[in-house]
Amino acid sequence: MKIAIVGAGGFLGTALMNKLADNQIDEVYAFSFDFERQKASFPKAENIIPVDNDEMDTFPFEMIDVVIHCAFPRNADSKVIAGGMHFAAKAIQMAARSKAIIHISSQSVYCSIRDLPAQESDMPEPETKYAIGKYAMELLVNSVCGHIPHTNIRMASLIGPGFDQRVTNKMVAIALETGQLHVKEDMQHFGYLDIKDAADGILSLLQIPSEKWRHVYNLGSPQTYSLREIAETIADVVKEETGKEITITFETDTKLLNSALDGSALSADTGFTPGISLRTSIHRILNSKQ
Repeated sequence: MKIAIVGAGGFLGTALMNKLADNQIDEVYAFSFDFERQKASFPKAENIIPVDNDEMDTFPFEMIDVVIHCAFPRNADSKVIAGGMHFAAKAIQMAARSKAIIHISSQSVYCSIRDLPAQESDMPEPETKYAIGKYAMELLVNSVCGHIPHTNIRMASLIGPGFDQRVTNKMVAIALETGQLHVKEDMQHFGYLDIKDAADGILSLLQIPSEKWRHVYNLGSPQTYSLREIAETIADVVKEETGKEITITFETDTKLLNSALDGSALSADTGFTPGISLRTSIHRILNSKQ
């Protein structure tokens, strides 16, 4: 099997590359802006073939069995998002020459205030520029890639070592530096997914015929965590790993949010279920900072 990953240098792309390096996949073409770093990242992986994004126009996508497209900026700036959409649209048009495409979308296309975990049948209600851009790319994939098997994976909020813009990573860093955490007790419920589970969930689709893919999958868990639960887990893990006591103070707030996902469709089709707990993710994040 021949795989192409667009956005191979990003947080998710790197996790996918780590899973695919030297496994049963014959050839993995890693598209990235930072071509030289990609070459240096997998010097001994014989199946990893770095490709500069500038070569996309002439790359023979016809030989690729599955393109995994995960390139999109997380920046909230309108100009940056517009540039990301321009690149993504070009990549999707090129990928349409392949045999199948997996496009990585986001749980943010759903309403952020929901009582139950979002299901694929729920009507999208994107509330941010990022979410609107993600949903627009889904529609483009459905239109441009209609002649080949394709799917849009609405991904839960990812956590793991190296993704320091996420609140979990910020709280771990603050706890280690100050010995204190101050959090708001509100109605926010975060549906996080460890980056390793995310990569395994995406790659589980390679185990079934692409003709059987649904056009949309949620990849996440109905399990959610409040800021109190996240802070208390971090305090427990820090004490366990370092012996350091973390003081937690709380402030009442009324902010609403729920990012839980119902991932039962993907589980039914591939057998995949997330297996990494928040506590294990926090251990991994903490160990990366020591």
